Amino acid sequence: MTPEPEKSGITEPSVAAARLGHSWGGEVGGLLLLALSAIFMIGGVRLGLGVPTRLGTGAFPFLTGLVLAILAVFICIEERRGDTEVESPDWIAFLAICGALAVFATTANRLGLVPATFLTIVVASLPDRSLPMRGKAILGVIVSLACWGLFIELLNLPFKPFVGL
Repeated sequence: MTPEPEKSGITEPSVAAARLGHSWGGEVGGLLLLALSAIFMIGGVRLGLGVPTRLGTGAFPFLTGLVLAILAVFICIEERRGDTEVESPDWIAFLAICGALAVFATTANRLGLVPATFLTIVVASLPDRSLPMRGKAILGVIVSLACWGLFIELLNLPFKPFVGL
């Protein structure tokens, strides 16, 4: 005789209702990301895309919006399949990213691209406990110099690396 499986005390309709409620959250999130990507893409077109040999200032926001739109569609598709587990959001990391965006928006014109990028990276990485503060500073320096090399030197975009220099 086979032992009978343990019952969890949760009936099938309640499990289905819980799964239905969770799946809509992911789809709504995917649709919100899709709307955000449309904002990026429209803003990029308004700034001017340029040509492949001389990209305009709107090319990066447009391409970022395009990648975000593709990811949003994949999120919606995965949520419709319904075989993913629902995780609670990491609100501390979310607030750090929002703070990093605010730091960049308020410091880019005042300090220049390099210091603004450095501060943005440090603020965004603050919730990561596995990386010491020295590592966060080194990461900020590397990304800042890479942004300088890519956006100012290579793409020749009209950003000031440091204000006053």
